Formats: sequence, C-alpha cells, structure tokens
Amino acid sequence: MNWSRVERSMLGLEKKAKGFTLIELLVVIAIIGFISSLSYPSFSSWIETRNTNDAVTKIETAFRSITTQIQRGVYPFVQIHFENSNDKIIIVTRGMGQENFNQNRPTLNCSLDENYWDNKSINYFESEDATVNLNPGAGGVPAVGAICFSKDGTYYSGGGEFVTAGTVDSALFICSRKEALKLGDTVECKAVVDAEDELNPVVRPEYTVSKNFYNISWSIFGNIVTEKWDKNEGRWIERQ
Repeated sequence: MNWSRVERSMLGLEKKAKGFTLIELLVVIAIIGFISSLSYPSFSSWIETRNTNDAVTKIETAFRSITTQIQRGVYPFVQIHFENSNDKIIIVTRGMGQENFNQNRPTLNCSLDENYWDNKSINYFESEDATVNLNPGAGGVPAVGAICFSKDGTYYSGGGEFVTAGTVDSALFICSRKEALKLGDTVECKAVVDAEDELNPVVRPEYTVSKNFYNISWSIFGNIVTEKWDKNEGRWIERQ
C-alpha cells in the first residue's frame, strides 16, 4: 500500500528517521560545547592580558603627556594622580599655570586637592581590569597618591601613598586586578625585595608566577622606563 508522507508520519513510520536526526543534532551540540569549554580559559586569559597591557600603555602615555606639557611651557608644574579602590583605578593628570606657580612657589607642594590646580583634568583614565600598588583602606576607602614634576626637577615631589618616611617613590607597579585577587586575595599589586644578591637586591612581584605584572619607574625629570615581569626567566624585561 502506498502511504502519503502525512499518513506515514501519523502512523509513526518516520519516528526512527526523525529520532536519529535529533540524536545527531545533540551530538553536534555536545561536541561544540566541549570544544568551547576547552578554548574559553585561553580566550579569557588573552582578554585579561590585553586589558592589563592597554592600561599600562595609557598610564605610560599619561606620564609622557604631562612631562611634554612642561617642556613645551604649557604648565611649569604638573601632577599625575592615582586613586585605587576595590572596584577600579582612576588616573588623572593636572597642571598649574604660571601665575599660580609664581604665587605658590615658596610653599609649592604636590597637593591631592584638585582645587589647588588650574587644570583639574588634563587627561582622565580609569580601569576595572588593572590595579596598582596602592591598597584601599578599611571599608573600601580608596588609596590615593600623586607624583609632581617641574621642568628642571627642582619641584619634584609626591603626595599621599607615594611618600614613605619623607621619601618620594620613584616606581609604580601595575598588574591584573583579577590576578591580584586570585593570587593574594587583594586588589593591590604586591612587590617584595629579593635580597638573595646582597649587592644587587631586586624588587619583584610577591608571587613570581604573576603573568601580568609591570613596573614603571621615573626620574625627577619625568623620564620613564617600563618593564614587565617574565615569570619564566624570573626577571624584568624592558617593554619596548
């Protein structure tokens, strides 16, 4: 007897074929899901590295931008200001005009008060992916620090967390916020002094397995050098 397709379907004669097609589809979906689960960690790691690297580049640019403003005579005194909270880091650069510079010269300082500056925000940048070696206080109170430069280095100074026992810091550590939380349960990039070589002690990440850990150092004139920690070689490599 010749049954139509509709009649065959109603009598269940095509169930086997349809069921087999569904099984094939489920198998394909399962394979795709398995492959995706294998590739996701690598993709996620790549995103983390890229975002941290981008943040380092923007911080480098902020340093170079304000020192260029000094050399061009736009501002005689400038500041790069950092604020690190549990959620993000904010970087702002500021400038003081010549008139205020002359008036404030006797008591010139690297004030954290934005109203001290003529231009309160030359450049502004924030990142939820990167963090620095500034540890927020209890209750998530942001940690704040700043570095200030003048043309000849005479008024080089610091404020907030960048001054330790009267000494102005000359380096900043930048790392992946996600990695800092994973390795040390903190949003601070932790560094330690490796004194194995007493003559040449090296400052390194507290966790030498850190993959996204950078160091930006500067002179009193604003010249900067950026290095990345190589966890395989166990040393700093200058970033070109």
